[in-house]
Amino acid sequence: MKCNLLIFLIFLTSCSSLKKSIGAGAIIGGIVGGTGGAVFSPDEYSRDKNAYMGGVIGAIAGAGLAYLFHEEPKKKTADPMLIDGPTQTHQDVPLFDFSPELKNIKPEVNFKPMKKYEVPLEKLPPELEGKVKKQYIIEYESEARTLEINNRTIQISPFKAWEHVYEN
Repeated sequence: MKCNLLIFLIFLTSCSSLKKSIGAGAIIGGIVGGTGGAVFSPDEYSRDKNAYMGGVIGAIAGAGLAYLFHEEPKKKTADPMLIDGPTQTHQDVPLFDFSPELKNIKPEVNFKPMKKYEVPLEKLPPELEGKVKKQYIIEYESEARTLEINNRTIQISPFKAWEHVYEN
């Protein structure tokens, strides 16, 4: 009966976090150590003390082994070219559509990647993991520019743009 209980507990301890793994290892180690201390006690008088000491030593050993053998789930990393790529040049940004005489001017705008966000912010349900591509939102920022066109000087302030990218 005790052996069946221990086997049942071992199969129930597939934990994902380090804290749960150490807790389960301590519980199983304590049960195994306490049982071993009681069974292998030399006499009836010291059975309780040996079971207690075996349980404490087993719990410490179980927690230590759970810590040593615990593997964190590996996180997928995004393609490094998503954020570390070269500065992109976009020449067809319609910035001056408000003025007829400036409408055909298309200044060169350089975007520099600033930050990458991973979507969704919450963990996906198990039935969707591996079926849905991860989405990343990359924040870009342009540099300030000064354009001199004929008798005009135009100052373009820095602005932000966001790109939505899906993993391959």
